Amino acid sequence: MNTCGLGQFFHPAWLQRFATARCFLVVYGLLGTIQSMSYIYFVATLTTLEKRFKIPSRTTGFMISGNEISQVLLSLLLSYYGGQRNRPVWIAWGVAFSGVSCFILAVPHFLYGPGSTALSLTKEYIGNNNLNSSVFTSKDDAMLCTSDSRVSTICNAKDTIGEFSSVPPLVVFFSQFVLGIGTTLYFALGQTYIDDNTKKKNTPILLGLTLSLRTIGPAFGFIIGYFCLKIYIDPTLTPIIDNKDPRWLGAWWLGWLLLGTTMVLFSLLISLFPKKLPPKKSQVDIIRNGDCTGVTEQDEHKKQQINNSNLTQIEKMQIHEEKPKAPTLKEFPSALARLLKNKLLIVNILSGVFYILGGSGYITYITKYLEIQFQASAADASFIIGPTTILSMTLGFLGSGIIISKFRPKPTTLLSWNVLVGISFVIGEISFIFISCSSNSLMGYGTSSKRIEIFNECNNACNCQGVKYNPVCLESEAVIFFSACHAGCSSQKSIGNSKMVYNNCSCIYPQIVELKIPKENIEDEKHKYQHYSDPHVTLESGPCKNNCFSSFVIFISITCIMHFLGSSGKIGNILVNYRCVDEVDKSFAQGLSLLLISLFALIPGPILYGFIIDTTCIIWDETCGERGNCWLYNRDDFRFNLNVTAAVMTSIGAVLDGVVCYLGRNLDLYSDNESNENTTKCPDKTTDS
Repeated sequence: MNTCGLGQFFHPAWLQRFATARCFLVVYGLLGTIQSMSYIYFVATLTTLEKRFKIPSRTTGFMISGNEISQVLLSLLLSYYGGQRNRPVWIAWGVAFSGVSCFILAVPHFLYGPGSTALSLTKEYIGNNNLNSSVFTSKDDAMLCTSDSRVSTICNAKDTIGEFSSVPPLVVFFSQFVLGIGTTLYFALGQTYIDDNTKKKNTPILLGLTLSLRTIGPAFGFIIGYFCLKIYIDPTLTPIIDNKDPRWLGAWWLGWLLLGTTMVLFSLLISLFPKKLPPKKSQVDIIRNGDCTGVTEQDEHKKQQINNSNLTQIEKMQIHEEKPKAPTLKEFPSALARLLKNKLLIVNILSGVFYILGGSGYITYITKYLEIQFQASAADASFIIGPTTILSMTLGFLGSGIIISKFRPKPTTLLSWNVLVGISFVIGEISFIFISCSSNSLMGYGTSSKRIEIFNECNNACNCQGVKYNPVCLESEAVIFFSACHAGCSSQKSIGNSKMVYNNCSCIYPQIVELKIPKENIEDEKHKYQHYSDPHVTLESGPCKNNCFSSFVIFISITCIMHFLGSSGKIGNILVNYRCVDEVDKSFAQGLSLLLISLFALIPGPILYGFIIDTTCIIWDETCGERGNCWLYNRDDFRFNLNVTAAVMTSIGAVLDGVVCYLGRNLDLYSDNESNENTTKCPDKTTDS
């Protein structure tokens, strides 16, 4: 049917004014905005999720892969069958699945709550007289040097509820699997629906508008992440730490409720669009009044039937060409073989695979990257990176869409630009190796041995076993201690709602500058740790702060340029996928693209970079003998390993783009071949009475 509505009975006349490509573009673009919001919100809250459930980065990569695994299993079938049926309805079902996935993602919080660690850092927990015997009555007392024996931690299900459990990662994986269904239907069917219902010369600018609307989503996703992470994980409790503390856990679950509800509502909206958009009013008038050149005898017969009938105008619009034969499973292998033999299509998809592999480290772990390299909190990192990069991407999509539609550059010109974009990406990723803050010294860590020794002569009598990572800083020397206990501090005082100052620290003495390496590496006896306590020397809670502003600005600036260039080449790649296959195969080609990208890039990418990041960890969280998330990374190794890997992958993508440029040099990107275009080209004649 060519009319807006639901099912066979709800097609009101007032709704038909919205059956236009412009209206579909707006709704489809806003849907993309919401979907991208959900993905970026996941990225923004990822480190909080890791801390809450003690999840290492390599496991995080597995959780994220659920989205891509569902695309691998279902993208070909969904795009093959959905591409020749009512695509808006299929897209609506996909968006509904995406909304359900958001609600599933919030389930671990409602199953396990905020967790014992987060609860122990609240005033309500400290004020409770029925404290667990494994904790001190004050979180700060638990961090001090004491001669009294500490009560060994009693590990039971209540103390570690939800921590180290396999259920939260599996729930997240399942939610991502469900989300992949919606992602597949959105990409495979929506863009081809636009292309089939508009002139081919207008496709670039329409794609630019669609991608721009989708690109705005991450900005809102980061903003939602910022505000949700500013709220404590249990909003009903009062935390005794602020959001700058590495132990802070924000309300990561809150945004999923809002996003899920919005997606379900939009799924109803897009389902109202018809299988094929009706012709414009001018075209309807031409068909109704007749005398149109370029129309076949069969078309003229149909026109007379419509004009001579007693149907309403809406019912006349519903009379259209005979429905194409629905695809069958028997034809599936031949259609797939047809695409796999298309060299240009396969090479174009593979170039995207390596570009995504190169960017996976930044896409998935950008919040962690900014936290580690520039000491930005999870909330601040989300708030800063979002608007800056999104603006550059939006300009890239809109600018390239307008330029391509207006000037219609030759295929060699358009595809050569992508090669230059790839080279600029490699240069940018290599430059990131040299952009960071100066590293603070962690007392007891050996840069050559990659080992840390936090127990020594000056804190042996402090009974620090079992004290968790809670960094304190000697600002004068930019030295970080594992905790106040490990620094030998025996007293403290509060200087604010969440800031503590420690003094009478036995591990602070004049030679400390020379003691930034483990004691086994020190040959001179006089430089060994000595029991020395200076009441005038103080340590502050939290890691030492560096002046990272200039480095951070440089990093963000280069990132914006890279995003702008990358966005400007995206439309060219999409056009290649559309124009190098038959009309009937366009949606199927998009499904194949999603399959290969998911299988070779989106699944292994986060897992690969998660493994790389984990290898640079210095301090792991350990609770009840179980290793959880990482608290402290080797900043230099983290930066070098991630960026070198990204540069290598992107280089391969740039080479493949060169091959695409050669194979697609004669590709017809802008011609309209549909017969229905001719029906609008009619001379002005007086109709017969």
